[in-house]
Amino acid sequence: MRNRLVLTGLVAAITVSVVSALSISEANQNQQTPNSTANQSSSPEEPENAVDESKSTEQKEETDAVKVGESQSSGLTDEKPAIAKIHSYQKEGRSIATLYVRNIPVATFLGPKEAKDAVAEKTKVATVKPEEEQEATDPQDPVWRATRVAAIVNQLDRDGIDADKIQVIWDKERKSYVIKTDAAHVLEMSKLTILPKTTKDIGDDALKITNLLRRQIGEAKPLTTIPGRPKPPAPNIATAPVRYQVSGEASWYGPGFNGNYTANGEIYNQSALTAAHKTLPFGTRVRVTNLYNGRSVVVRINDRGPFIPGRIIDLSQGAAQVIGVTSSGVAPVRMDILQ
Repeated sequence: MRNRLVLTGLVAAITVSVVSALSISEANQNQQTPNSTANQSSSPEEPENAVDESKSTEQKEETDAVKVGESQSSGLTDEKPAIAKIHSYQKEGRSIATLYVRNIPVATFLGPKEAKDAVAEKTKVATVKPEEEQEATDPQDPVWRATRVAAIVNQLDRDGIDADKIQVIWDKERKSYVIKTDAAHVLEMSKLTILPKTTKDIGDDALKITNLLRRQIGEAKPLTTIPGRPKPPAPNIATAPVRYQVSGEASWYGPGFNGNYTANGEIYNQSALTAAHKTLPFGTRVRVTNLYNGRSVVVRINDRGPFIPGRIIDLSQGAAQVIGVTSSGVAPVRMDILQ
């Protein structure tokens, strides 16, 4: 009897345990069902080929890193910094732009002269006219012309051009002086394209600009002549009898003295055909011949000098230009003192 009771109690305990376990399992399934349903309801909005979110984030970061790397790589260049820059300004109603190469003024580009009323009207219109409607490449605009030359100079420097290849010639067809290389047309001279401190001789300006470019780009030796340079019209040489002749060196002066008083009391005009001599009477006419090129000019003595040993006459800038002394500074000459 006791054994039957024990067996009956054991069966009851097992039954309770099984029922309890089944209840717990059913309860867990009921708790999981809402979450499962929620996941199933949201799943249609996701693409079938969706990847794990953490993996997607890693791939995105990797992609962004590549893009940044590409951007940084494309921003890094081996180009040299620009050596040519432009300074523009207004002077006496005229637009002017000067080209600087390694901070040295090389060439000045002048805009056309305009009346003050025209300049004021142009300025007034410019303040109203939309920027996109303004002409961007006006061939008379000095800034545009200077910028074009600056771009060429910068490119020549980046290409590492041999500065000896920078030359100046007289172009017979264009009837102008052209500064060029074997492959590039750098600059064409004109009355509106001059040396910053102009010699007032377009050929001398062209030669000096060429030498500045040669020096600033590659320390090349200066040129002394221009191939094909035309000879200026022969001046009206006086035919008066020659009293005597003297040979020696001639120099010239002008900038810094223009407008000052000369030794005979005149106001010095650097463009006039005058000269300084140490002893000849004021008013004496002298024919000066450059022995390098045979060009001559007749000058009038109105000042005293030069006071450097070996130099026998100091020409005005205008006279020096006629016989080609401005580019060399000093030249051997023959003086014919005229009656």
